[in-house]
Amino acid sequence: MTEAELILQKALVGSNLDSSQWNQIQAGFRNRAFFSSRVAEVNILAAMRQKDAEYAEGETDISKIRMKIREDLQRLHYTPKPGEQDTIHDLFSQARLDVIIKTNVAQARGYMQFAEGMSPGAFAAFPAQEFTRIRHSRKPRQDWPQRWAKAGGKTYGGKMIALKDDPVWERLSVFGNPFPPFDWGSGMGVLDVDRKTAIRLGLISDDELRGKTAALREKPVPDFNENLQATFPVSAEHYSQTKAILGKDFGDLVKIDNGVLKWRPEVLEETVLHGKNFDIQLGKPQSGMLNLLRSNPKTAPFADVIEGEQLHVDQTWRDTKRPDGTTHDSHFYPNQEHPEDIPLKPEEMEMLPCMWRKPDRVMKLGADLFLAETDAFDGSTYMMQVKITKKGHPKLWTFFKTTLPTSKKMVRYPATPPPDARTNRRA
Repeated sequence: MTEAELILQKALVGSNLDSSQWNQIQAGFRNRAFFSSRVAEVNILAAMRQKDAEYAEGETDISKIRMKIREDLQRLHYTPKPGEQDTIHDLFSQARLDVIIKTNVAQARGYMQFAEGMSPGAFAAFPAQEFTRIRHSRKPRQDWPQRWAKAGGKTYGGKMIALKDDPVWERLSVFGNPFPPFDWGSGMGVLDVDRKTAIRLGLISDDELRGKTAALREKPVPDFNENLQATFPVSAEHYSQTKAILGKDFGDLVKIDNGVLKWRPEVLEETVLHGKNFDIQLGKPQSGMLNLLRSNPKTAPFADVIEGEQLHVDQTWRDTKRPDGTTHDSHFYPNQEHPEDIPLKPEEMEMLPCMWRKPDRVMKLGADLFLAETDAFDGSTYMMQVKITKKGHPKLWTFFKTTLPTSKKMVRYPATPPPDARTNRRA
C-alpha cells in the first residue's frame, strides 16, 4: 500500500467537533478518519482527501495543491464565517491548508515507516530507534528533552532512545501515535538503532528480542484502516464525556458498546447497505439547513416542521418504487435508463448527515416533500428528498448522485453566489 492509497482509504467524517474535542477521542479512531476541525461538509473533505493523496504521490508541489483545493472550495460555495477570514479557521488560508495537507501526509508516511520497521525482519535487525531532529524548523521547540523524560523516556549518552514498541512513543505524541509526527509541524523524527547497540544499552536481551520477533510473525502490525472502531480509555469520566460529545454531534449514527466505538460509516454500511427493517436517525437539523429553508417563502414552512426533529432513515427508502418501476435501491448500481445517475459508494452515505445539516440548495417539490442539493467537487450533485409524514416527522424519501440535478430545471433558492477570485488572490 502506498501513502496515497492509505489516505484515500480513510473514512470521510464530517463533524462540528473542534480540535480539543477530537483530541479527547482515541488515536486509533482518529487515524481511521479523514476529518478537519469544525468541517461538517463531507464534499469539502472529499476534495481535500483527493488532493492530499496527490501530494503524497509527489506529483506536484504544495503551492499547486493549495491552489487546487481553493478552486474546489469555490466550486463547493465555501465561505469562511464572519470574523474568521485569513485566520486558522479559514479553509482558504495557507496556515489552515498547510495543517490539513502536511499533517495528513506526514502521518501516512509516519505510519508506513512504523509498519515497515515493525516487520519481524526489520525489528530483529533494528529493535530500537532514536528520537532526533530530522528536519529544520523555523521555530524549533526547545522542550523536547523535558517532554521525553515526562513521557518516561531515558537518555543514553545524551541521545533519546527507546525500543520501537515502547509506550513512550505514544505518550510523547500529541496525537497518541507511536510514529511521527509527534506534534503539529514538528521537525522531530526517528532513526533506527541496530540490534547490537540496543543490547549493549540494556534495552533488550537476545532472548527477549527472539521472543518479540516470533510474536510479530504470529500477529503483525494491523492494517491502518483495518476497522473503524476504537476502544475508549478505562476512565469512566472520560468515557462518559466522549460518549456525550459524539452522541450530540452524530445522533444514532455512532455505536458505543462495552467501551468499543464503531464509527458512522461502519454503522451506515451495517444498516443501510446490508440491514433489513432498520430505522436510524441522523440527528436534528442545524442552522445551515433551517436558514436555507427559511430564505424562501415556498420552503419556509418546512423549517418550522423539522426544527428539533431527527431525520428518520428506514427500509422504505430503498423499497419505494420509482416512476420507471425500479426501487430507489437502484441508485447503488448503474442504471441504463438513467445514465446521468452515478452509483453511490458506501463511503458516500456520510453525505446524508452532511446534507441534513447544511445543503447548498433547497426547493419545494410538494406539500409534504422538499429537496436538498449539495455539489460534489467533481461536478456532480448529491440529491436528498425529505418527506414529512402524517405525524409530522421528516423522513428520507430518496438519496442519489447525478450529473443532472433538479436545480438545472428549476429556480434555485437562493441563487449561487458569484466567485470572489479567492483562488487568484491567495494562490
